[in-house]
Amino acid sequence: MKHLHKQCGISLVEILVALVISLFLLGGIVQVYLGNKTTFKFTNALAEIQENGRFALDSMSQDLRLSNEWGCVKFNPADTDNINNTINTGTFAGYNSNVHDFVGEEAVEGTNNAGLNGSDTVTIRGGKPGQANVQSPFVLAGTPSLNVTTGSRIGQGDFVLVTRCGANDLLIEAEADILRVTNSTTVASNTLLTFAGGKSQQFENDASVIELQTVTYNIANGASGEPALFRTEFGTAVELVEGIEDMQILYGVDSDNDQFANQYLSSNNVADFDDVVSMRVMLLLRSIDDFVAEAPQTYSFNGVQTTAGDRRLRQVFTTTVALRNRIGS
Repeated sequence: MKHLHKQCGISLVEILVALVISLFLLGGIVQVYLGNKTTFKFTNALAEIQENGRFALDSMSQDLRLSNEWGCVKFNPADTDNINNTINTGTFAGYNSNVHDFVGEEAVEGTNNAGLNGSDTVTIRGGKPGQANVQSPFVLAGTPSLNVTTGSRIGQGDFVLVTRCGANDLLIEAEADILRVTNSTTVASNTLLTFAGGKSQQFENDASVIELQTVTYNIANGASGEPALFRTEFGTAVELVEGIEDMQILYGVDSDNDQFANQYLSSNNVADFDDVVSMRVMLLLRSIDDFVAEAPQTYSFNGVQTTAGDRRLRQVFTTTVALRNRIGS
């Protein structure tokens, strides 16, 4: 006959000891989790800021370098006899001289501390990358059309500069027309552009067509409520990068006509924007999420040291852009 042994249970003291040990283990796991979460949040915010900063500066730099781009035309705001400007109030509805006037307005101009958070704005005028070449059959002077090579992105509603470099006659000074495209028709290897105004002359294969742009960069609140960098082309604003809190711009002024900046000034101290040969852009970016930094961050921007009122991560990005159309000529 087998005897059953008595089963021994777990005492209350043993249960309490096990619970204390479990609490220590659980606390360690929670600490590791919170530490990893904090590190991930900081690293992700830093990577986001750096990506946004590089993209913003690259985008701005491309447009700034193209300011004052008029092809081969010898454009002089003080003497525009060789510019046939057909863009005016009678050309189309909604004409705005600040946006559509490439002759009377500056190729580079800005405002000082007039934007969100005391940020600056900058406006540039000039050609876009690429061009279309004029080709036969050539159209007579006064006729509002000409033929260009196919494949260009120039289309209806675009503003263009038709420049003649005088390659066939060294005695002919460069000339240009500023026109608005009303229609674009492609037939075989030609694209016929029709304009709202007549041409000053019969442009031939020594002429090219450059699409023009007026672009303004400024800081404003974006769709998410965060401050963002906006790019406005011909009055149409597009949110480019969010999380940009401030933008300050200094203009490199060439005061001795050697094509190098002698000093960098804010826009309100620039006497003549025609003397600007470079620009220094400073952007202050912040993380979208708060409570990323362990404490409010102290940072230096545009020569001023500031302690933030939140725990967002902030970083300053700076670049200097030479206006390639005003140097080396």
